[in-house]
Amino acid sequence: MADGSLMDANTVLLVFIAVGLDGLAGLAGGVLSEPWLQRRLPALVAFAAGTLLSTVFLEVLPEAVEARGEAAFAWAFASFVALALMEWALGHHHHDAEVAAGHAHGHAHPGAPTLPSALLASDALHNVGDGAAVAAAFLVSPQAGFATAFAVIVHELPQEVGDYALLRAAGWSRARSLVALAAVQLTAAVGAAGVLLGTRYLPSLQGTVLAIAGGSFLYIGAVDLLPELRRGPDSRQRVVGFLCGLLLIGGLHFAEAFAGGHG
Repeated sequence: MADGSLMDANTVLLVFIAVGLDGLAGLAGGVLSEPWLQRRLPALVAFAAGTLLSTVFLEVLPEAVEARGEAAFAWAFASFVALALMEWALGHHHHDAEVAAGHAHGHAHPGAPTLPSALLASDALHNVGDGAAVAAAFLVSPQAGFATAFAVIVHELPQEVGDYALLRAAGWSRARSLVALAAVQLTAAVGAAGVLLGTRYLPSLQGTVLAIAGGSFLYIGAVDLLPELRRGPDSRQRVVGFLCGLLLIGGLHFAEAFAGGHG
């Protein structure tokens, strides 16, 4: 965990760089072609699942337990359940590449809101949570932060392509759709700022925030991303991507621990 103030300039800069990159995913629908996304997404999603799950168990939850003790597990579990209930209530699951392809061809996902206002409101709420999660990960370490940001971006790409297609299907122009999605992405900065300010002025919240983030990451990795390993014909590509994600974060974690033990 970073030494000194949780609101040091480097942490803030890294958080908002990552949130800015996440915001660019909101414009993916107007930039990326669906065939391109379908070809490359399986390996990226698997890699994101590996990085996110290893970040949960090697970085975020251990730090949360160190700060909050066994209560961290209760907070993480509550976060996991709350995120599941929220997604079911909103009816706005993270779309996978196949669903996004259906959107692009005019087939709405049966669980997704079709009114632009409902779609954008749901996206805004989801982005607040993404921003908060990315900020919480950076409180642990830069590698945890960037691994989380990468996973968030990858699992958002097909969702944003599908959302763009729905807005276009609702009669919105290309420019209006992109402006609306870009504006909604700004809510991620609200979530990130809330975490940074909250842990700055109420340091006792740090362990709770990390535990909540850990539960959220576990839900995203295990429920949204990991099932992708069993879908489609490219199973070897997906498994390799997943293992590379595990090895990347695991290698960084153990290298850091080894360096610290010999420092």
